[in-house]
Amino acid sequence: MPHIAIEVSPSLLPSIQWEPVLHAMHLALAERGWARLADLKSRVAPIAVGLCGEDPHAQQLIATLTLTNPRPPQMCSAMAEVVLGHLSRAVDAHPESAAWVQCCVFLQEHPKSHYLKRQWNAPPPVSPTP
Repeated sequence: MPHIAIEVSPSLLPSIQWEPVLHAMHLALAERGWARLADLKSRVAPIAVGLCGEDPHAQQLIATLTLTNPRPPQMCSAMAEVVLGHLSRAVDAHPESAAWVQCCVFLQEHPKSHYLKRQWNAPPPVSPTP
């Protein structure tokens, strides 16, 4: 159950159309067979206060990719690279932002036993096509 939590500087937040970016990222991860599309969860939250070095105008885009299912290390790294690539392209699409932007992806692996989940009114599971 990959979760991608993205924190973004307030001035950068409205520059990016987040739904298409997240959707494309989910599709890229699912198409490679690294996760089921229905299992991917992403969210974007503004950073209330942040500082990069001493530059008060610098912007941050920080993603945390949390994985609960065991995967080979190469796959985990490749998944993080996909996330970084999509976020980088989203920033590149807005060159009008002349501020310093730092984009980082943190990879966190948690054992499934440390993950609890409860759902209400969930859609029915999608049946595989024969």
